[in-house]
Amino acid sequence: MNLLDSSFLCLDIGTYGVRGLARRIRGARIYRSAYFTMDSPDTTFAIRTVIDELERQIGAHFDSAYITGNFGPSEFGIIAKNTIWGTEHKITAEDIRTQISQIQIPDGHFPMHIIPLRYDTPQSRNIPSPIGHTDCQLISAFGSIYYSRDGATPLLTAIHNAHIQSDGFYDPQYIMNTAYRCENQTVMFIDFGAMFTSASIWTDRGPIFHTKVPLGGTNITNALSTELGLDTETANRIKHARANMFPDEMARFTPADRDYAFSCSDVNNIIIPILIDIIAQVKDRCAPAFKKCRPTKIILSGGGANIQGLSEFIENAFAVVTTVVGGDALVTALSDFIWGGESAHCQNYIARHDRWARRAGFFTRLFRRRPRPVQQAFIPIMPSTLCFNMSRPETYTLFKSGGISLIHVDIMDGFYVDRVRGSLDELKQIRSRTDAHLHVHLMTESPSVWAAGAVAAGADTVILSTNTSGLLAAIQTVKSAGRRVGIAIHPDSSINVVKKVIRDIDEVMIMSVAPGASGQEFLTSALSKIAALDATRRKYGLNFRISVDGGINDITSQLCWNAGADLLVSGSYLANAPDFALAVRSLLKKRQPQGN
Repeated sequence: MNLLDSSFLCLDIGTYGVRGLARRIRGARIYRSAYFTMDSPDTTFAIRTVIDELERQIGAHFDSAYITGNFGPSEFGIIAKNTIWGTEHKITAEDIRTQISQIQIPDGHFPMHIIPLRYDTPQSRNIPSPIGHTDCQLISAFGSIYYSRDGATPLLTAIHNAHIQSDGFYDPQYIMNTAYRCENQTVMFIDFGAMFTSASIWTDRGPIFHTKVPLGGTNITNALSTELGLDTETANRIKHARANMFPDEMARFTPADRDYAFSCSDVNNIIIPILIDIIAQVKDRCAPAFKKCRPTKIILSGGGANIQGLSEFIENAFAVVTTVVGGDALVTALSDFIWGGESAHCQNYIARHDRWARRAGFFTRLFRRRPRPVQQAFIPIMPSTLCFNMSRPETYTLFKSGGISLIHVDIMDGFYVDRVRGSLDELKQIRSRTDAHLHVHLMTESPSVWAAGAVAAGADTVILSTNTSGLLAAIQTVKSAGRRVGIAIHPDSSINVVKKVIRDIDEVMIMSVAPGASGQEFLTSALSKIAALDATRRKYGLNFRISVDGGINDITSQLCWNAGADLLVSGSYLANAPDFALAVRSLLKKRQPQGN
């Protein structure tokens, strides 16, 4: 996570709705938070709606996304692993990873969490961590939560169709444990979802019980719909309005809805047996673990947790204090968990930043002198906007400090590459903030549709992607507007794709990574393409420039210069550099040593 300026998204994706919480980070602190929820059976639509609204609220695109919610059926097991060495052995993290790798995964499932529960050696029992201990044997116990691949497919498909990439998937019960269980407590979590009712018991060591009963709110809605002759929407509305585990005598005479003749009692006569069945199944399944490690608290969550009288019924059934948490509890817990993982890093960053700020202030005062005007040489380096926050004035100041006069802007429509980043509106905002040359790469399926808009928004150079429809028309559109035009060659494509238009364009950009995400590793196959293009223009006296985008750092930049490149695009390397100006200089072409 970039502690200077970044944002992350947390989503709780249910069967009939999505809850999202976004946080934007500045200076290792939470600068802005936003929450939004969307109820819809169309999960892809709900995800997109939540993302669009949260991006609007925090004023930035997301750098990372974390997912929890309904992943379908699950399995749980406590697995013991025993490793014996012939002699005394110093235990390392690799020994534990080896034991985890030996855990057998049930057919058709994938592990979501494998949690250490206990470590024992012949000389030490129940140790928090065996790493660094010297012994001849290690016995470990792991609590493993698995999910069905088929059961998780609908959610994964919806995420893919919404054009987001997840940086982590988390079991809801695992996340709730991190937020609501205190040290030295044993807590039971019950989540009443639409398709499943999940239950688990957690101790300081980890989970000792985890199950999903295939009954939930949808079963209640369907039962009301069938037995009372209602459509699904009406049945769901009446369920939320009238469900009560302890109806009074007047319920028999109180209409459940003014449009129907049946009473509240008729509704609850259908609902209560289903809820009793669900609770009975949970109680039966957890009985051995409940008896061994009796919980001191039960936490209820999910859409059904607010049914009137349900918490009291469960408290009586289990004889344990029961608390209901709100509908946003899960997504809030996930966000706190993700940010909590950065807490140590943040504290170190803030302390280091404050220390350097004090030192910088001292030396600034000590050596303050009148600046001399310096004529800057042209720098053929283009920072990529994918890795910088272009809404901050500080970004443009940073670029000027490095002598930057060209800025590379990527626009992705979600079809040519599997993500949506940048937009013509963002391009207009960048144009309004700088007089730098804007070098715009349209990673779009139909460049002829986007080209005119890019020119109107302020692009000085428009780079079009190969293997797209309307490419020739887009070239003419840009040239007619008097702007530079170029072609980007995909890593999987040959340089022959530009053969027909090579005399009509101003630039050929070699993609040295797969288009889409930043931070990828440089593909050395790009070097032969650069050299071949350089040889072609020399042979035929052509004037096009050669640029390179992807994986550019202080090492790969020299390889590109030596192959014949004229311009380089750099994103992650410059964005993550502690000294931006120094990082820019490290990318410039170095003079080759003369031979003897």
